[in-house]
Amino acid sequence: MISWKPITMSLGAVSLTTAILVAVDSGAELEHLEITYLFPTALVAVLYGSNFAFLTSSASAITAAYFLFPPKFSLHIANPLHIVELGFFVVVALIAGKIVSLLTHDTPSQSLGASRSRGRETARQLGAADDR
Repeated sequence: MISWKPITMSLGAVSLTTAILVAVDSGAELEHLEITYLFPTALVAVLYGSNFAFLTSSASAITAAYFLFPPKFSLHIANPLHIVELGFFVVVALIAGKIVSLLTHDTPSQSLGASRSRGRETARQLGAADDR
């Protein structure tokens, strides 16, 4: 079953960020605004993990291409430099999402340590049962 809450949160965070960036971009011609999309990606990674952070970074790339890069309101990107910037952003967003997710959720090393301690506890219990 699909959990809609993380998807809604992901797309809502991207929409809110886009609304803010479009308002800022219309008032001043600033460059590299797409970096701001790292914030919703990190937020979603903290709350829901790296899979939904991937969704957020993908949605961020599409909305950045549509709303921020010229020609605006088209997915076509005229300047090859902007294509490279967008690709770089996606890679950074994916790495940041994975790192944040690993730092805030159960890491493999913690799971391994927990399973080892459970194994030792089971061995102690089995040893105590043999002594009886």
